[in-house]
Amino acid sequence: MAQTRLIQKLSVAGVAIAALLTVVFFLLQPAISSRTAKKVCIPIYAADVLCYGQPELLTADKPTAIAVSSSGTILAAGHENAIELWDLKTRRPLPGLLDHTGLISAIAISQDEKILASSSLDGTIKLWDLPNSRLASTLNSGRASNLVFSPDSRILASSSRVKRWADGVFSPVGVQVWDIASRQRIYSLGEQPIRAIEFSTDGGLLATGDRIKTELWQLQDGDRIRTLDSGEVTGLAFCQDGQTLLTGSSRLKLWDLRNGALLKAFESGASDLSLSPDGQTLATSAGGAVHLWHLLSEQSLGSLPATSFSSLFVRFALGGQAIVAAGTDGIRIWGDLSTTEQSHSQ
Repeated sequence: MAQTRLIQKLSVAGVAIAALLTVVFFLLQPAISSRTAKKVCIPIYAADVLCYGQPELLTADKPTAIAVSSSGTILAAGHENAIELWDLKTRRPLPGLLDHTGLISAIAISQDEKILASSSLDGTIKLWDLPNSRLASTLNSGRASNLVFSPDSRILASSSRVKRWADGVFSPVGVQVWDIASRQRIYSLGEQPIRAIEFSTDGGLLATGDRIKTELWQLQDGDRIRTLDSGEVTGLAFCQDGQTLLTGSSRLKLWDLRNGALLKAFESGASDLSLSPDGQTLATSAGGAVHLWHLLSEQSLGSLPATSFSSLFVRFALGGQAIVAAGTDGIRIWGDLSTTEQSHSQ
């Protein structure tokens, strides 16, 4: 029973969806569909646009964690104790990674795409040589549910959303900061379970979000420099200017990091969020759909229905030409319609 509860906790759907919520979703589905176009278009660069149509089902497997490489071409997803990989250009699977003995709880890919880090209920973080699909090292880290690499790929940060798991196992609190070259932990930050972590674009800051707040830390010396009254955090994203931060919760919020001021509060929440490569478009997940926003104007660009369940991971891929959503009933990908039509005509 304990293992079953752990799988439910770590799955993309979170806690198992109650029958009542499922009934409510289907009652509301006609209203949702009537507000959602068959395709959603977003502005990019000058007068150009990207349009997303119907999604492709990449796999029906239920992922416990996902990551997309910086180039947007590789997708990694945890499935039970294995890591499944796909080439997103061809939509074809790549050789998987298998060495963990417990459920996969988090995945991250370094900016240079040389290392994939994975954490598991077996209490380890494994570092994989991604180009050669082989295990490089194992860190005895304890259980972690968040992993993120610094922009220079030299530092890995790990954290756990909970202190004590359903089977009684404890995780380290705060954030553990690891040096990739030496495979050693440099230091720890904070004293609470952490729900989301993210490096700034220049790698100088680390943002951590817990149940009530977001904190900013100076990476070089581990000093805390600011606390934001964000509320419970579901996701974090630094904007390209390096001076603003998005925090996901029951309401999305945009913060000025220079003085800690709240710049904007969106009339929407998110269970996950992702910024497009050009920094102009925000993708959020809520209510089983991917919602797209123009970041500066806060204008809603439309929604892409994905699943009958409520929670999703969402990521941009292929340089913004694709969007990946992973939920309890599998992983779906939306491609740019113009690209899709060109490939079909060739």
